[in-house]
Amino acid sequence: MGVVLSDFRPVYLTEPVCQEKLREIAIGFAGFVANANTGRGGGNTAELSPTMIRAAWEKYGVSPKHIQSRRVTVLPDAEAVKDPRDLDYATIPFTSAFFASPSGWDLDARLTMFREHARAAVEKMYPEPDDIPDEIIHVSCTGYRLPSPVQALVSERHWSRTTVSHCYHQGCYGAFPAVRMAAGILSAASSGLARTGTRVDVAHTEICSIHVAPECLDAEHIICDSLFGDGFIRYSAYTEEAFRGRPGPGMQVLRYAECVIPDSLNAMTWRPIANRFEMTLSSHVPRLIATHTAGFIAELLRDAGLDLELDRANILWVIHPGGPAIVDLVGACLCLTKDQIALSKDVLREGGNMSSATVPHIWNRILHDPEVKKGTPVLSIAFGPGLTAAAMVARVV
Repeated sequence: MGVVLSDFRPVYLTEPVCQEKLREIAIGFAGFVANANTGRGGGNTAELSPTMIRAAWEKYGVSPKHIQSRRVTVLPDAEAVKDPRDLDYATIPFTSAFFASPSGWDLDARLTMFREHARAAVEKMYPEPDDIPDEIIHVSCTGYRLPSPVQALVSERHWSRTTVSHCYHQGCYGAFPAVRMAAGILSAASSGLARTGTRVDVAHTEICSIHVAPECLDAEHIICDSLFGDGFIRYSAYTEEAFRGRPGPGMQVLRYAECVIPDSLNAMTWRPIANRFEMTLSSHVPRLIATHTAGFIAELLRDAGLDLELDRANILWVIHPGGPAIVDLVGACLCLTKDQIALSKDVLREGGNMSSATVPHIWNRILHDPEVKKGTPVLSIAFGPGLTAAAMVARVV
């Protein structure tokens, strides 16, 4: 049974803020935390001078050359439009918490904010009350509370025949297991193992900004705080038969695969700590990706009836932009041209790394590009903790 992805609907809770301005806001935020906690001995920024804070951010922060703007949900639009020098961090709900504690809110308080904003995003994904899917898979690696925002929506709208599944904490490759789940749910319905259904929705709510760490000025934390943006998007997985009667383009899934790269467990981690989720990245990640990517992708393409060497030029390549260097590295491993990796870099430039929501944003852009012809193959790949490589071959229909 074939599965087609369609009806992509990105939603936005805040306006984008340019990267240069976000850097100045982050520098001011770190200075606020340092001043508020001088003498307490609790934060890494305590007793650091403004000059030292600025130097760290200018050295390690992701350049505006790579990211033009990001959306940061914890910063209200009314504050984001101000000159960074005019911001009063003591009056903004999220940043004011760092006045009382060098590490800000604890994890429970941050996830309470996540639930509030994720629910607002899900409401915007479903503006019509009679737009009722058979199932919704909620995807997130930046926050989760049960009942989830999707369960709350289904309950309050009395969608008693809509079931809810959750696909959590898988990191930047989260869209791939979600598509696999959707395919399994549709297959179970078609075989009589579950209630009849022809449409499974996938809803991503990624609020990376609730996990910022202004008290930490090491390279790893500053890179993460300047790389990730918030992203929300919904799309539908249909059976081929159900999709045929619908308007608009879609992506027919041909094959997908995941691989936990051997001997890589500590290369990338994503774990809850007392006051946030924290990522660690090993210097070995590029080597591991370089060693395993080409063979992994060549095998997946063969399984889908394609050949890496013969079909490389005709494939649309979607590389999750974990960062500009990752896109370049994967492109080099697969012998791709600059033009072939430009789409991934464009999405990174316009919104930063939106974790699991990033690849679906690229899929949405492909389906809205009038120059992309039906029948074009699309190869998508992402990496996450494990170290896991996930990929999917699809065809525009």
